[in-house]
Amino acid sequence: MRVLRAQSKQDPMLQQAYNPPSREGTILFFIQDIQRQTGISISYSSSFLHLNKKVQLTGSEHSTGQVLNTILQGTGIQAAAVNGKIFLLRESSQTQYYTISGFIKEENSKEVIIGASVYDPVTRRGTISNSYGFYSLQVPDSCTSIIFSHIGYETLLHPLPPPDDGQLDIHMQPRNPLQTVVVNGDQDSVTLQAGYIRMPVGYVSNFPSLLGEKDVLKSLQLYPGTGSSLESSSNLLIRGGGVDQNLYLLDGVPLYHTGHLFGLFSIFNGDAVKDVSLYKDAFPARFGGRLSSVVDIRTRDGNMKEWHGKATVSPVSVSTELEGPLVKDKSAMFLSYRRSLMDWLYGRSLTRQYGKYALSDINFKLNQLINNKNRVYLSFYKGQDNMFIPRDNTPFPLDDDYRFSWSNITAALKWTRVISPKVFTNTTATYSRFYNTFSQNSDFKLASAAVNFNGKGVSRIRDIALHNETEFNVSNTQKLSFGGGYTYHNFAPTAYSSNINPGDAIQRPAPKYYMSELTMYGEDELRLFDDRLTLRPGAHFGALIQRGSLYRSLQPRMMARWDFPHEQYIQASFAQMTQFIHQLTTPVINLPTDLWVPSTENIKPERAYSYSLSYQKQWETKWRFNINLYYKLLKDIVTTNTVLNIFDNSDLWEKKVISGDGYNYGSELLLEKNTGRLTGIFSYTLAWAWREFRTLNSGRMFPYKEDRRHNLSLALKYRVKPGWSLSASWKFSSGSPFTLPAQIFPDYDWGRNINGKLDERYSPFSNNQINYLPFITRLNNFRLNPVHHLDIGTTIYLGSTRTLHHTLTAGVYNVYSRSNPFIVSYDQFVTMSYDEIYPLQLYQYSLFRTLPYISYTLKF
Repeated sequence: MRVLRAQSKQDPMLQQAYNPPSREGTILFFIQDIQRQTGISISYSSSFLHLNKKVQLTGSEHSTGQVLNTILQGTGIQAAAVNGKIFLLRESSQTQYYTISGFIKEENSKEVIIGASVYDPVTRRGTISNSYGFYSLQVPDSCTSIIFSHIGYETLLHPLPPPDDGQLDIHMQPRNPLQTVVVNGDQDSVTLQAGYIRMPVGYVSNFPSLLGEKDVLKSLQLYPGTGSSLESSSNLLIRGGGVDQNLYLLDGVPLYHTGHLFGLFSIFNGDAVKDVSLYKDAFPARFGGRLSSVVDIRTRDGNMKEWHGKATVSPVSVSTELEGPLVKDKSAMFLSYRRSLMDWLYGRSLTRQYGKYALSDINFKLNQLINNKNRVYLSFYKGQDNMFIPRDNTPFPLDDDYRFSWSNITAALKWTRVISPKVFTNTTATYSRFYNTFSQNSDFKLASAAVNFNGKGVSRIRDIALHNETEFNVSNTQKLSFGGGYTYHNFAPTAYSSNINPGDAIQRPAPKYYMSELTMYGEDELRLFDDRLTLRPGAHFGALIQRGSLYRSLQPRMMARWDFPHEQYIQASFAQMTQFIHQLTTPVINLPTDLWVPSTENIKPERAYSYSLSYQKQWETKWRFNINLYYKLLKDIVTTNTVLNIFDNSDLWEKKVISGDGYNYGSELLLEKNTGRLTGIFSYTLAWAWREFRTLNSGRMFPYKEDRRHNLSLALKYRVKPGWSLSASWKFSSGSPFTLPAQIFPDYDWGRNINGKLDERYSPFSNNQINYLPFITRLNNFRLNPVHHLDIGTTIYLGSTRTLHHTLTAGVYNVYSRSNPFIVSYDQFVTMSYDEIYPLQLYQYSLFRTLPYISYTLKF
């Protein structure tokens, strides 16, 4: 394309002779006369050219270029010859910009839409709506329309109002509403960037799940860099980090325990969740407090137009939801409830053989629109687990009765405000409490008298916080984010009480720890070189204040991305993270008897230095390829040199904690097909996770318990026809490391026995047998068998009446009945005889074999 300005004397169109019919006239008069006399086409926009303005020639103009120069003088507009035409173009320095902003909402429910794209076709720049549906974009006054798009909604070309017309709220129509009812998730697509995954909750229904329970955390495990601690566990292991190194936020409130039933199900009810985001690296500066990841979960706001509800029954639970307007278009509520059915359906036989278990979740949210600039949200969550294991249960006969109970309570009051078209802020007050108890009841004889013993341990952590986050959209190429907050922590790691009948009760109150945590952050996102280069420098500051200790941490962050043609980019990032609180875990399974403790004068905060390099390529909207390389250095991470549990509440627990270093590194690969009747995911992770403690393993490095060398996931979904889909997934994971002694010696003097019973550190299931002393040469020197299973499922829309819709979901977990390791123990389940030799054996306990399931959903 050849462009010549009007001043150029080389272009024949601008040099072509032209004799004006008069010296005076409007700009439009001379433009039309030039076209009539010369036959040259002149293109212009009336939005920035005042056509009725009267102009006067000097009399010396005798060509098209000379006349155009005179009549356009002072307008900031120039004439350019382009491919046989003359264009009247505005100089970039004269272009006037103004800011449009507002909220993007769904047409039917008025719920805000997260991650919708806003695009200006004139400047070819855009933005996306934030977690509250708010967008802000600067547009030139030559722009007449803006494009709004989202994978789940119809693309909308909306005309722009005048610059002084105020806020522009957009309502988008769901794409094929019937499909949304028929098969949830058909139109939902995951947003994937290097180190970041955003998953609409509808996507959770795409693939089979354990016993039909939709679980957002297990859906994230399909992607590279994520895994689980045990078979079918919802606990996330991110790039070799521990479970406690993940920050879980529910509507902005931190959670300290996210598992139901040993972690087999997460506490996040799929019917209540609206959107979930996972950050693995390139952490935005607003996040802090954990080393491995941030899982940001948003619940539904409620329908502001109509009342709707849903009920789902699966083999293990029943869940219901209700949403609707309290005042139409002004306020709405959302309420969901989930409760397990195992104790109701199977009754006494289940209790007698295995024990009794029940879980429940309740989510509530109130959404109040004050005006078009101010909105208030009130959200509440409570989850409860209760478990009873009798001493005469079938799998593992015990000497005692055990009761577990744990619960989460969170509440958040959030105020969002549009301060100006460029500035959006939200202020949140939160409350969070995690509480768990563990009790033991025993009957035994002492000196020919019957004695009853009852012991109870309690652990608690409670937070009260106030935070602010502000976004300032300086321009289309720069966005500032800043904010801060205060959190008051109250830790009571363990309290213990016991009663021996007859006898006096023993009370040991929990040592309490009170501390204040201050945070501040700032971040600048820049787009340079026509948006090819994106830079996001930032910093997060955290301080922990408590009696006897003060810790401060400045955590720099940096992300750089270069976009290449054909939808591909390369990205590099660095992030320093600091964790002020620690979880001391038991070595067997994920019970809520783990202790959350703060950093103290003797225990430093944990630190991580994370580096990553990524490449991504996308082919239109169908295929996506992503590869990541990462390295993470961990400092002052903690572990224990013995078993700590909920009964250990002495003030000396700090002396049982040791600190060391860690090294996590690996590579991740993803190939994903997003659209069409057949969609799917292939992901592979090659990873290493090492730990090094001066007083463990002779100071040598050893594989961390969460080290998984190979992780592979393959998931496919085929839409047979509208209303009927088939799905399958296969997961493979290398076995976890565990420690096997090189030799074991009988402890004939019972030096390690406790009242004639085995120390649980060496044999947690045997009773009343001779104990053994292990000789351990290296920690985690063996690996369990790999974990893998194939799952299949189908979702069928059964039809509807005028107001009711029926959906059936069925499937099979672990189709080929693989025996995957859940717990491994070496033991000798016989009584020792000094006349015979009984070698110890290694036993593997598996939790699930082939499990079919079916669930039914009624929506109205």
